[in-house]
Amino acid sequence: MSDAGSRPHVDWRSADLRGVNLSGVSLRNADLRAANLAGCNFTSSDLAYADFRGANVQGAIFQNANLYGAKMQGVEAQQADFRGANLQQANLGGAYLEGAMLPLPSAQRIPSPSDIVRQRGLNGQAKGQENGQEHGQTRERDRDRGR
Repeated sequence: MSDAGSRPHVDWRSADLRGVNLSGVSLRNADLRAANLAGCNFTSSDLAYADFRGANVQGAIFQNANLYGAKMQGVEAQQADFRGANLQQANLGGAYLEGAMLPLPSAQRIPSPSDIVRQRGLNGQAKGQENGQEHGQTRERDRDRGR
């Protein structure tokens, strides 16, 4: 069974955990719907597939946390710190993120259309030069064989 379909390890629906230090804790698949988690510290925590829908995480710290596949629709995340967090496949639809610090884009830069054209142009020239050299070598070989 996939992680997303697994039963929650923790059921803290509507819990009031304001300001609690949960750094480094595994809350994978946790059910935190409508919980008050304002000011909590989730630094380096495993929150993959956790369900935060409708939760209050204002001012919470998620630095370097794993939020892969987390359900965060409609969370109140004003001033929350997500720097360095893994937000791949996380759903933040309708989340309130005013003043939140989000992770920087990955170091791998997506090439612009002009970069792609430039790369293709250089590769095309190099390929043409290689083909020309190969063709010239074939002619010389044929000439040497008397063809």
